[in-house]
Amino acid sequence: MTTIPFKAVAVDMDGTFLTEKKTFDHELFGKILKKLQANHIPFISATGNQLIRSHEYFDEFTTGIDYVSENGAILEANGKVFKKTALDYDIAQKLLHFIQTDFSEAIIMVSAQHHCYILKSMDQADKDDIRIYYRKVTEIDQFTDIDPNDSILKICLTDDDELAKVIQDQFNAKYGDYIRGTSSGNMTIDLVHKGINKAKGVADMLKHYGIAQKDLIAFGDGENDIGMLEACGYSYAMKNANEKTKAVAKYEAPSNDDNGVLQVLAKYLDVEC
Repeated sequence: MTTIPFKAVAVDMDGTFLTEKKTFDHELFGKILKKLQANHIPFISATGNQLIRSHEYFDEFTTGIDYVSENGAILEANGKVFKKTALDYDIAQKLLHFIQTDFSEAIIMVSAQHHCYILKSMDQADKDDIRIYYRKVTEIDQFTDIDPNDSILKICLTDDDELAKVIQDQFNAKYGDYIRGTSSGNMTIDLVHKGINKAKGVADMLKHYGIAQKDLIAFGDGENDIGMLEACGYSYAMKNANEKTKAVAKYEAPSNDDNGVLQVLAKYLDVEC
């Protein structure tokens, strides 16, 4: 067998590991995961998704999968959360009030560790869309009704992608350099604690295992994957990736609809497709 050149695997989910129908080849992945486990190679799902939603994709695989979720705000290894970086509750409330006051057109979701909070006053069509992507959606009268004990990991907005930096800069100028705004694509904005991003989350996961960045193989398709791809030793942009992402990756994988991640890993691991 050819020597495996990496010691950890990190994959973005939407547009990368998952097809457009939010599926993947379970049989092939099962073979690959078994091979990775036999060689003590962690498989890391690195995504902006909720941790509970990420679990759903791999519910038939009971071991061998670690999670960098909420774009790095919460990390789980071997079935246990070992790090989370939540927004301070009072600052999160100031941020929510700021958005509602200055950007009233934005559709707001609050992604916490145990629930996704939305307002009862939200249009039903928007509620239905949110429930496609989020789990344990809780409707509240106002955002001050959020449980203070439910760690707020991310505030999500649906609006013009360019608004992310505007909100970041205006809020930080008023309240201190605290939040970071980023576009997740498709008119979606994520507001998280400054310093939190997917690349940092993956780096913390590798540190947890004592694995160097040069020994990571990573796959992505979007701009929020660029930092992760720039830092690793074996970087793959999907065929369907945007041009900025392709420009930083060393290699190109087949498209997500062709299970490109699994195709590449199968070759490295001598697994029959």
